[in-house]
Amino acid sequence: MSQHGSFPGRPRGRRARPDNDVPEWAGYDAVPQDQREFPDLEPIRGRDARARDARDAWDGRGQAQGGYPPNTPGQAPWQNQPWPPQTPPQGPQGPQGPPQSPPDAGADADPMEAFSERWRRRGSESRNDRRADRRKRRRMLIAGGGAAVVVIAVAVYFVTGGGGNSANLGLNNLVTTFLPGELQQVPNTCTSVPAGMLGQYLPGQRKTAAPPLNTGANSQCTWTLDKPPVYRVLEVNMQAYSPSGLASGDGSATFAAEDAYAEFENAKQQPGPNSGQPKATVTDLSAMPGGNQTVAFQAAQVFSVNGATTDVATVVVRYRNVIVTVVMNGLDHANKGNYGPASPDLLSSAAQTVARQVTSAIVR
Repeated sequence: MSQHGSFPGRPRGRRARPDNDVPEWAGYDAVPQDQREFPDLEPIRGRDARARDARDAWDGRGQAQGGYPPNTPGQAPWQNQPWPPQTPPQGPQGPQGPPQSPPDAGADADPMEAFSERWRRRGSESRNDRRADRRKRRRMLIAGGGAAVVVIAVAVYFVTGGGGNSANLGLNNLVTTFLPGELQQVPNTCTSVPAGMLGQYLPGQRKTAAPPLNTGANSQCTWTLDKPPVYRVLEVNMQAYSPSGLASGDGSATFAAEDAYAEFENAKQQPGPNSGQPKATVTDLSAMPGGNQTVAFQAAQVFSVNGATTDVATVVVRYRNVIVTVVMNGLDHANKGNYGPASPDLLSSAAQTVARQVTSAIVR
């Protein structure tokens, strides 16, 4: 005999006992505790499941549908067992009225449907949160990129001097264009030194470095005399500085030139270990053209390389935003050829004289 042979039409389960012929729809509590096959187990379905299934199966005409109702979750009665008595839903028009609104999601709500609804809402909220986070990150990236562009543009503007011709107070009162009296161009140094002055300090057949540097804001020229026993080189350079946000003070062109002048003087007094420059004897100079707008110093150095000795006199002059550099060097003792000696005082005097001449060409 099969396991279900003694109970035709109903399976053997948690409530099934030989002496317990209780209708299936009666529910879990209809079976006494001592007659349950597994008295310690909770019912598989909720105690109100059968009543809920019965309500779902109601067809609206006062009759229960046998079998499994279409599109309705639930379980049909077992064979030859009627549905429990139910009251048809009442509406404004009686039993034949329109269907009523679905019951509230309370005790009668299907737990799976409620769980599905909560899961759907949580997924929707999560998607909305992710969209909001993406929008927030996008706004932050756009704002950060815009700020970086502004910072770079301001830095480039200050470093390059802006290109204007009049004073302009910019961010934090920094000067971004040339102030009155400052120079944007310098004269050609090759024509700033008279031929008679060149003949005095470099007598003989001179050579001029070609091509000379002459770019408007910077001009440089070099003359060389190689006639034993005299070997001399004269270098003249003029540089007009532009406003710079990296300069001290208000960032004007004059402050940029002041910074460069201080660096030149420090490099002569304290040359770097790898510069190849010997420490110089630095002396401040006066009586330069330009009055209180001009400062100057002289540096005297002696280079000894491979048995050759060279004396070098350097004069640096700053007038407003322009720096003039004059270098006169002479070979005092050569390792090859018949050169020397050279007079350091003559070299110093020549450098100062040329510096005054060139500076007077830019003084206004």
